[in-house]
Order: sequence, then structure tokens, then C-alpha cells
Amino acid sequence: MKLRTQKITALMAAAVLGISAFGSVPVTAAESTETADIGEAMAVDGDAVSSDLVAGTFKPSDVTCKAQDSYEYPFLGLKLSLSKELLKQIKDQSIAMLTTEDLENQTNAVTYAYVSWSKMTEEQKNAEIQKMGTGYDDWVASLDRIGTIGVYDEASQKKLDEITGCTEHKELGSSSDGKYKYYLSTNKDADEKLTKELGKIKTDITEMAPYQNISVFDQPQDTSVNPEDVKSVGKFETTGIDGKTYTEKVFSDYDLTLVNVFTTWCSPCVKEIPELQELYKEMKDKGVGVAGVVLDTTDEKGNQDEEAVKKAGILQEKTKAKYPFLIPDTTMMNGRLQGISAFPETFFVDKDGNIVGDTYTGSHTLDEWKEIVEKELKNVSK
Repeated sequence: MKLRTQKITALMAAAVLGISAFGSVPVTAAESTETADIGEAMAVDGDAVSSDLVAGTFKPSDVTCKAQDSYEYPFLGLKLSLSKELLKQIKDQSIAMLTTEDLENQTNAVTYAYVSWSKMTEEQKNAEIQKMGTGYDDWVASLDRIGTIGVYDEASQKKLDEITGCTEHKELGSSSDGKYKYYLSTNKDADEKLTKELGKIKTDITEMAPYQNISVFDQPQDTSVNPEDVKSVGKFETTGIDGKTYTEKVFSDYDLTLVNVFTTWCSPCVKEIPELQELYKEMKDKGVGVAGVVLDTTDEKGNQDEEAVKKAGILQEKTKAKYPFLIPDTTMMNGRLQGISAFPETFFVDKDGNIVGDTYTGSHTLDEWKEIVEKELKNVSK
């Protein structure tokens, strides 16, 4: 099984400098989402990138879930509406709201997932911990758990005390297929007023949306368009991380351009950037270009995320990448960038903007990329 908690969000966000208010864990990195690999993955090109980008401290209270009118988790078939008092304490950061999920490796089906609420003292609220190491685990363990609301498969239902860190459990309902049950779990020794506030949470159980291999706390993505069916990047105008304007003509200078779609929090993506820079350096005279697309620099509505743009700029500087890092345009490159949920993903574009060759998921070494590019270049030359 692979356990993914808010810890992954916190550390991945911290690993590339700057913390923002994440409410759940991120989308899947194609090769690894394990936090233990982050330090190794960030150490790239023989430079101490890991010390530049991962060293230092952050406040774990900054990456707890934020107060909002309601919380809807379609993959769990769950919608929560919290009491005014509970929302007030979350906003005041006297209560920490976190998310935890566990997925079955073989099927990528959720085994359990829950939202937890814990008391947070002023000391815990203001605590700063190392971005790497066990500091975050220790911080979470130090919180006084009030309770959880979650969904559990049959095996997990037998271990509710262990999984939730709670002692009392109230069944709230079942999924329509009968595979999962929903529970409100509380601690008998917790503040009685706070456990009563958890009891006031309005819980709506709905049909579970088909899982899409992303965090179960994320929103489903539009899969009506298969990005691999898109045959051209079309016409676009966008901005690069360097502030320059780029259009589809960015591809016209090369017979073939490798387009690497990545995110700032994805450790395999970061590790791969120096390999792609070396590939670009060695093969640009052969008519091969490289372009990066930093997908998390805009949200699903096309709004630019300035914090992610800043992180991408730091990555480009630290990894010494000379090829452009592009912010997605409003057309998402004619729809080609839509629906990508595993990173990095790489495809190829010819000088006329046509999408050619195969799509490659996951990071690769320089030698592997050379072999792939030579193959794709021969196909373009035919």
C-alpha cells in the first residue's frame, strides 16, 4: 500500500521554496511520490540543489486545510459542511484540519481516507520545523486528535482505532456498492465541546466518482478530451518563466522539439531537468529543441499562480536550464495539456506544430532520452 498524507504536500511544497495553503496531497509523480525520495531527487547535476531548495524550515500550520463553506470530495462520495464554531477555530488555527489517504498499489483503489481535526496550541501553531526529516511527523503526532470523518474498505474497518487515532466510532453510511463504510471517529478523552462540534458536521454521502489516479481529495478532471488524440498544438501566445512572450513559433526553429510537461513539486521532474538541458546542449545542432511546460503555474480556470511561477524560476536558475519554461496558455496547447495527471509527461512537436511520435510518461536518463530522440527524429525525417 502507499500512504499519502498532508506530509507529502508540505514537504514537496517546501522543497522548492515557499509554502502556500494546500488543502490536500498533490497529483501523482509518475515515478515516485514518496517523501523519502525528495532529498535524493532534488540533488541534481552534481550541484547542491537539495541544500538550496530543501534546507531550512517551514511552519506546518501553514499547510493545514483552510476554512471554507463546504468541502466536497467526489472520489470519496463525501461532502462536509462544518459548524460556524469549528470553522472559526480552523481560521484562528486553534484547530488543525488535515487529510490522509491510503491507496492499494495494485489497483490504485482507495483503502481508506479521512479528514482529521486536532487541537493546536500557540506553540504548535508557530512552530517551525526542518523541511526534511521527521519533523513534520513529530509535529502531527504532538497534536491532540479530536476526531476524524472518513471512508474505509472492509479490511480498514477492522482497524479503525489504529488508523484514525480515535477510540469511538459512529457509522454514518455505506457506499452504493457496499465496498466502503463512512465513520465519524472521536476520542473519548478529547474536549467534549469540540467533539460535539464534530457531531454537528453535516455529512452528505453521494455516488463515488471513478478514481483518476490523483489525490482522492482533489477534484475530478475533465477526461472528455483525450489529450493524445490532439494532433497539433494550434496557435497560442503565452509567457515564459523568463517573462518573454512565446507563440507556436517556438517550435519552428527545430525539426523536432521535446515538450516536457512537469510541475514544481514533482521530484522526478526536477531530477530530470539537468538531463534535458544536457540533451538540448548536445542535440540542438541536430535540429532538436527542448521546451518545458510548468503545468502548476496556472489553475483549472486559467489563473496564474505567482508562487508556482516563482518556484519555477528558481528551478530554472538552479538547474541551469537554457531551454524555455512555458506557462500554459488559455487553450492548453489546443487541449493537449488537459487531463494530464502523472508527471513528468513528454511528447514531441515538429517545426509545423504537429504533435508527432509517441508519448512518454516518467523521467529518463540522458542516454535513454538520446535513444528516444534519435528514434523520433528518424520518424520525422522519413
